[in-house]
Amino acid sequence: MNEFIRNSIIASIILTVLINLFPAIFPKSAERLHRKLEQQSQRAIEQNQDPNRPNIKIFFPWKAMILISIGLTILVNLEHDTLD
Repeated sequence: MNEFIRNSIIASIILTVLINLFPAIFPKSAERLHRKLEQQSQRAIEQNQDPNRPNIKIFFPWKAMILISIGLTILVNLEHDTLD
């Protein structure tokens, strides 16, 4: 169990560093993300002003769920292999 916690902390640190370095490595992607967020916020404002649109919006993060599931499956399999 201690090894799992150590690996989790190391993975968390690595992912944090990568996420913070991503805009520096790929500067155009940060600009595209900014433009995309502006477009989405503008679209949300326009949709909220439409009186015929229902007030309920459902968000289902299926892409994130698949990626997290694959990552956790790989992690569990790697941990299982190291225990054998």
